[in-house]
Amino acid sequence: MLGNGVWRDGLVVTAAAAVTVAIWYLLPVDAWLRGFGAWATGLGAYGPLAFAGIFVLATLLVIPCTPLTIAGAVAFGWWSMPVVLAAATLGSLLAFLAGRSLLREPVRRLIDRRPRWRATAEAVGDGDWRLLVLLRLSPFVPFNAQNYALGITDVGFWAFLVSTVLGMLPGTVLCVYLGVIGRAAGQEGPVHWLSLGLGLAATVGLVVLTRRRVQAKLSARGARA
Repeated sequence: MLGNGVWRDGLVVTAAAAVTVAIWYLLPVDAWLRGFGAWATGLGAYGPLAFAGIFVLATLLVIPCTPLTIAGAVAFGWWSMPVVLAAATLGSLLAFLAGRSLLREPVRRLIDRRPRWRATAEAVGDGDWRLLVLLRLSPFVPFNAQNYALGITDVGFWAFLVSTVLGMLPGTVLCVYLGVIGRAAGQEGPVHWLSLGLGLAATVGLVVLTRRRVQAKLSARGARA
């Protein structure tokens, strides 16, 4: 059974990686990233601030921020790392506080309509920050959606903050690394695609490993990842 689960996870994520590569080939993704980079750097000193503002807004609107992180790295290189971490943390905290106050009832009603979400929220609601870090690492639970969902649980402010920062670090480092590669590559070449392939392979490994660990932990508490 465990072997079947690993194979299933591997097939799903490998298919997702293949779709990602296909999109990269079929759509002018590289041109879009470079266009965003040119726009951001054209703002001068206000570029990082504008980028941070867009990132916070995307986090609050539950928009996946992976493409934005890569675009920021294309624009600013490794300097985008602290900007992304600060903006993502701020956006996550604002969403968490909104889920705990202004949006508490709407979020609760939304989760109540999804038994698996409700069971997961209950499982981590009284857990320590280490369990929360595993949840935050799980690519199968939308990171930005967790911000609001965790707001209606008993998770403490500092546990949420620590798990958010630690949970976003691996994905952020990987995305910034891919963006830096794209920025450095004057043109597509073997080195560029080899590095991108290694990044996708690392993502596949991370997804499979973290999902298995999260599912095992949460299943022990009566929930599923």
